[in-house]
Amino acid sequence: MIRNRLLVSALSFCVAFGAACSSNGAGGGPLFTTRQSTIAPTSIELPTTSSEPTTTIETTTTTTLPQTVTTLPLELAGGVVKVANATEVEEAAQQLTNELAGVGFAVAEATNSAGKDEELSTSKIYVKAGSEAVAQSVAYLMGGIEVLRMPTPAWIFGGTAALGDTTVLVMLGSDLAGSPLLVMRFEPGRQGPD
Repeated sequence: MIRNRLLVSALSFCVAFGAACSSNGAGGGPLFTTRQSTIAPTSIELPTTSSEPTTTIETTTTTTLPQTVTTLPLELAGGVVKVANATEVEEAAQQLTNELAGVGFAVAEATNSAGKDEELSTSKIYVKAGSEAVAQSVAYLMGGIEVLRMPTPAWIFGGTAALGDTTVLVMLGSDLAGSPLLVMRFEPGRQGPD
């Protein structure tokens, strides 16, 4: 009876502290086992009456390592970014332009889309040759959106002439319009991080 109480107490200890415990009885199998890594085994001796032998319960100490986060370097130089609003969300292009400038990108004045890309459900980026690294950095911050070669004509108000020195054109669709960069990058249900 005392032995059964000790085993129940030991099992309660194991469950409470996430330890792995074994029985010394006829069953011989483990009473409780966790899926964590075993680092340092220790022993605990439980008091018994003078007529019974000392019972030893083995426990383990586990360590959980911190999560490793890998970040990619952003390429800020080598291109000028222009954001075109391809939605009905007011000031969405200007908001994103301000955020990209705050990160350190060279930006041109925000504009509106036109023609074929006047209203987009999915955002995309157009890039001129030589600015691919900047375009990929912007795409990364926006949740990994698609990067395509710059079309001629450019589908913005004023056409190709309105690009000026722009080499990266963000066509902001309704999927991301009005969302901050941090939300674009990490919000569940969006295109999300790597």
